[in-house]
Formats: sequence, C-alpha cells, structure tokens
Amino acid sequence: MQFLYKQLRLGFLGLFMLGLLAACQSTPEKKPLFNAEQVATLKEQGFNQTDEGWELSFTDKLLFEFDAAKLTPPSRTAIQKISAALLKVGITHMRVEGHTDNEGTEAYNNKLSLARANVVADAMSASGIPRDNIIVKGLGMSKPVASNASKTGKAENRRVTVIVSAP
Repeated sequence: MQFLYKQLRLGFLGLFMLGLLAACQSTPEKKPLFNAEQVATLKEQGFNQTDEGWELSFTDKLLFEFDAAKLTPPSRTAIQKISAALLKVGITHMRVEGHTDNEGTEAYNNKLSLARANVVADAMSASGIPRDNIIVKGLGMSKPVASNASKTGKAENRRVTVIVSAP
C-alpha cells in the first residue's frame, strides 16, 4: 500500500511540475502584419480593417456597368493610384474579389464576377504589383452590400473588393 501511495504522490508531483513548466513558458509576441506607415497608407487609400484583413470595396470608386467587366478610364486611374501607394510601402499581396447584382443566373454571375476581379488584378499588375501575389475570386451575387430591389442598390453590388494580406 505504501508503494502505491509513493507512486501516486510521484505521479501528482510530475503533473504539478509539468503544469509549472507550461505556465512559465512565454508565448511569442505576435508581430503586427503591417507597420505604422503601411497602416496609415491603407487608411489613406480608404481601406478598413475587417475580420478578413484590410479591405477596400470599390463600391464608390469602381462600379461596373450592367453585364460588363470593363474598366472605365477613371476606374483604371483609381487602381493605378492605389497600386502605387501600396507598392510604395511594400504591400504586394492581396485578394481581389468580384461581385455582381442579382440579375441573371448564379453560374453566369459567378463567371462575370471572376472576370471583373481579373480585370482589376490585371490593372494592378500593370501598375507593378506582381500578378502571382494576387489571388482572384469571383463571388457572384453571394455578398451584396446593398439591396438588389433598387437600381442604386444593384449598381453598388456590381463591384470589386480588394483585401490586402501579409506575404
């Protein structure tokens, strides 16, 4: 019986020591994804921090005409300006997501939204951001930002969103 008592006591002592060791270990400090200059640039360019990262929705800067995936000259200029600002502070990795309104079939809208995202990614690449650093997604009509019940809401949903990420 005394042998069993000693074994249990040693077992509890071992568990206690393991607990102490685990508690003493320091967790590495989380390094911020972006430095202060990069965060300032993101804010200046209209990006907002979300659960997914720093996100810029081109609802007011880059709207597409109905059933179109072509950039207008002002849209191309806006993309060039944003791309140059991101490059200047070393931000070169991002995800570009295309969106549509709810007109048409789901399959068609997925294809159209992907085409919109690719047009923006290509323009960013032409402005110096490496194309291999840009992930492109077409989300179709799955994430509206406005009601599709009005023309204005539909126009707001025909957009591209850019989410920057650390390499």
